Amino acid sequence: MVSRHIPERLKKKIYQEANMTCPNCGERDVSTFEIHHIQPFVDVKKHEERNLILLCSNCHSKATVGELTEIEVLRLKVGLISSSSGQSKETMPSNVITLDSVKNHGVIANQVTLNNSPAKVVLLPAVGSIASSLKHQNYIKYLIDKYHAYKIVEVGKSNMKYPVFYNALKRKFGAKWDMVPIDRFLELSTYIQDRIEKTVLGKKLKAQGKKSYSTFEEYLAKNCS
Repeated sequence: MVSRHIPERLKKKIYQEANMTCPNCGERDVSTFEIHHIQPFVDVKKHEERNLILLCSNCHSKATVGELTEIEVLRLKVGLISSSSGQSKETMPSNVITLDSVKNHGVIANQVTLNNSPAKVVLLPAVGSIASSLKHQNYIKYLIDKYHAYKIVEVGKSNMKYPVFYNALKRKFGAKWDMVPIDRFLELSTYIQDRIEKTVLGKKLKAQGKKSYSTFEEYLAKNCS
């Protein structure tokens, strides 16, 4: 059984790769740094350099609950790899990072694959997932942000617990929201829309005959024209 403790030598490599800086927000306070498993340790049960990234505690929390998605974290890893020069084969033992999503409640989000070579780095979202379509991904993120904004009005910013909703989505759909198959996009968006309408502000607006959010078509017309 592999220990959850990451070997010190490997930790040092991850710190060096990030140049002692959180690649997401730029934080340089060493006391806040944490090493994040891009694909959860509970799934892979091993520590590999290609699956680890340095983040500050705040960004690590966001990545853990899904506010910072696996695709976004992978892009950060790609950026670190791309900015590194003169890497040896020993430094990057494989030129492919493959993240297999977990099968749960009939949800299979295929794979996310990262190809690393001296010439280029290509990030491939999970085939057939929400993340594979930018317009679908952006709309779901828009709805999630809308829900959080309405919930803040209800409970107050200091009492807002962002992980709660992300975890609710994961329980409902069996995967992080961006890894949900795109053929369940309507189901996912309808669920979030319903949650928006059930907030105090959402109910108030509905009673006044006002809309709480844009439909997918309206969103595309506003943002993709």
